[in-house]
Amino acid sequence: METRTGGRAIELVTAIALGVVSVVTALGVVQATAWDDTASRYALDAADARDQGVAIAVTTQLKQRSDRSALLEARRLAAQSDAAFAAGDLALFAAIETDITATLGNSVDLPEGSFDAWRVAGFPDDAWPTESAEYLVETRGDVDALALTSQRLGDLAAVLKDRAAIFGQASLVHAVALFLFGVAGINRLRLARYVTLSAGALVFVFGLFLMSTAY
Repeated sequence: METRTGGRAIELVTAIALGVVSVVTALGVVQATAWDDTASRYALDAADARDQGVAIAVTTQLKQRSDRSALLEARRLAAQSDAAFAAGDLALFAAIETDITATLGNSVDLPEGSFDAWRVAGFPDDAWPTESAEYLVETRGDVDALALTSQRLGDLAAVLKDRAAIFGQASLVHAVALFLFGVAGINRLRLARYVTLSAGALVFVFGLFLMSTAY
């Protein structure tokens, strides 16, 4: 038999333990729910960014093909222009140069003077204006930015989902601790109370350890 004072002390400890575990469990559930909601929003935003990137990428590929076709045509006209100039036919030369300007006119993303530089260099195959860093940034910058945004948001969503899952597991562990503390509160045998209180404390600490692994 336990003394009246000892029994009251155990009841007090049990009540405090129940309150602490209840509060921690509730906070854990709230935090897990918040993380899960945020992860869902990130996942939706990642999907939107990916879809936008795909749509822009298709448009960009079509534009790159159009620009490359324009460069091919301009290179063909440049050969005719050089031949006309060499032959002294300045009128034909001027007309062809106008055609070159008109052909390249729709390629607004081509760096200024890039065709002329390519022409002066002899049209090397490894120096296409459409393969320059400036052109690729201008045409593919949005696509790459959206792809990176989608990846980063997806990674954040996965991290938050994992954290929410860990907190969910910790809540289950704390539910077991609540059960043990509840048993300790109604048990009248001192040894049984000590055992269940100790077991509940160990389970509670393990739940706290699980929560710490989420960070």
